[in-house]
Amino acid sequence: MDIKDRKPKFREYLKTDAESRLKDRWDSFQPIIRSKEMTRFYVKAILSKLTPGLVPDDPEEIDDYIVDGPSDGGVDFIYPADGRVLIVQAKFRSPDKHEEAEDFTHFCEVIGRLHDAYNKKLKLNRKIVEALVEIDWEADYFDLHYITTGRVSDTLRTRAEKGPTPVKGLTDFEERTELAIFNEEDLNVRLREALSAGEILDQEVEIKFAPNPDGVPWICFQSESGRELYVGEATGSQLAEMYRQYKYKLFAMNIRDYVGESSTNKGIVESATEQPHEFVFFNNGISAVATEIEPDTENNVLRCRRFSIINGAQTVRSLTKAQVKDNKPLRDVRVMLRVMNFALGKDSDFLSDVTRFNNTQNSVKISDFRSNDPVQKDLHRRFADLSRGGKTYIYKNKRSRESAGTKIPIGMEEFAKTVHAFRYGPDDMYGGTRFLFDVSAKGGYSKVFGEPVSHLNDEEFKLLAGNYFLCEYVTDLWKEKRERDNEEGKNFPGLERRWIVFYAVGELLRMIYKEKGLELDADIRKLSKPNSWMDSADDPSKIAIAELFKLAATAVNKAYNQAAKHSDFRHRNWFRSNETLSQIKEELDVIPEYRSLDKLPVLKPAK
Repeated sequence: MDIKDRKPKFREYLKTDAESRLKDRWDSFQPIIRSKEMTRFYVKAILSKLTPGLVPDDPEEIDDYIVDGPSDGGVDFIYPADGRVLIVQAKFRSPDKHEEAEDFTHFCEVIGRLHDAYNKKLKLNRKIVEALVEIDWEADYFDLHYITTGRVSDTLRTRAEKGPTPVKGLTDFEERTELAIFNEEDLNVRLREALSAGEILDQEVEIKFAPNPDGVPWICFQSESGRELYVGEATGSQLAEMYRQYKYKLFAMNIRDYVGESSTNKGIVESATEQPHEFVFFNNGISAVATEIEPDTENNVLRCRRFSIINGAQTVRSLTKAQVKDNKPLRDVRVMLRVMNFALGKDSDFLSDVTRFNNTQNSVKISDFRSNDPVQKDLHRRFADLSRGGKTYIYKNKRSRESAGTKIPIGMEEFAKTVHAFRYGPDDMYGGTRFLFDVSAKGGYSKVFGEPVSHLNDEEFKLLAGNYFLCEYVTDLWKEKRERDNEEGKNFPGLERRWIVFYAVGELLRMIYKEKGLELDADIRKLSKPNSWMDSADDPSKIAIAELFKLAATAVNKAYNQAAKHSDFRHRNWFRSNETLSQIKEELDVIPEYRSLDKLPVLKPAK
């Protein structure tokens, strides 16, 4: 969505996003559609930017966890992952309408209903039941978000502070749950924070250090190349105030942000408030970078430009939470702080390395560590030479929230998932994104890109690019079919995710080319220039792919329907199980019984 408003409003952005997606006016949407769109937008546009570890990495997976509808138990979205369970309920109201106390009270009791459904005391819809079996009810943390565009009374906010209604039989329930209610004003603020997340803090930040008994505020180390590192102690109250002032801009270069309450974060809050003088011994401290560091020894201050915390977001935000509870102890809290300088333009490798090594104790987004590999830089450079419809491509090997402008963006994760799905199957069946960017012998990185330290030659690039553009056209066909099926009231759950379709098309092509004794990779390489074939309605390769897509989609649906007959079948797990690939291949193997492989089309790209 093109974001131009200087003061973004949640309601306006939501409507624009939904109208763009559904190709219709907001006023024409039924209430349940509005609720789903509000939920989707909140997760995609806000939570994925502010707390990326709390939501699915792949935006396409968001719909898998939207459960709004009959028998939803008062839940619009539920996502269990990595010891956390996010639950969202969305209410789209007119600006003058007050939020209903009854609706919010009902949401406060949601975990009890979900627990009953898990124990088969209550029947809820399929999507919720599939999510419930992934929850560790004795250990997971629950984040409950009630979002509304209506007005929220002080009474409801007071009720929210008490937390969700306790559930009998769940130990440490109060310690493992957090309940929040956000009205339209709150959502406006969170949207603006999300839009600014990742922007480099381009103003001077002053950090006052607490001097040691000898009056020394910090120790300065300098490398042979002249790089400087300052190490000292800052107060907890100052760090909390910095977050209050700068919010998410403070972590612009951090590849892992704070993901909400957890046992670790609760421990930080507890030690800061109950043992402030011992805090520096319990905490690992904070690491930060800045493009300019000007020491003021007279006032014990470092003046920093383009300052960013690269490790310690959880500490800073937990201290902010502790300050809300009790500000006095934070004045006595000391936090070890390291600040090092770097050059914004030429030190990208250094920044990547220092961020990686400072975050190795956390579950980071592993794809960020591969962005400077030679192969990734090659892809960035080579895709810039390709165009379609008068627009050039941009391969985004580095995560950036900057708009691609008039260029056609190709995300690194999207690219890797696409190529792997076509050749070997969806990455979720092998271990997900972490597997894809794992460079070990057991990982999938070398299967897609080759060795991390190697450069791509022309033939290797053409194969990767041709593979991607072939799947891009399959995506167009897949979207058209889904839209047509929805209009006709048809439901084919096996085609819910395009990755599985990529595999089926790829496997069918491999079968045909093997039967005919032809080289598939050679023809795929000829698809590496999208401008030469993708926008031509009568291109032979497009006609062939369209026919093969129909056969592959039919095979996927048959495989799904056969698997769904089993009593232990779970829809979501079908897309994650490696056995699914065998089931699809079995259905593809039936095709020669009624369509000779020798008679099926092959790719016919222009030479």
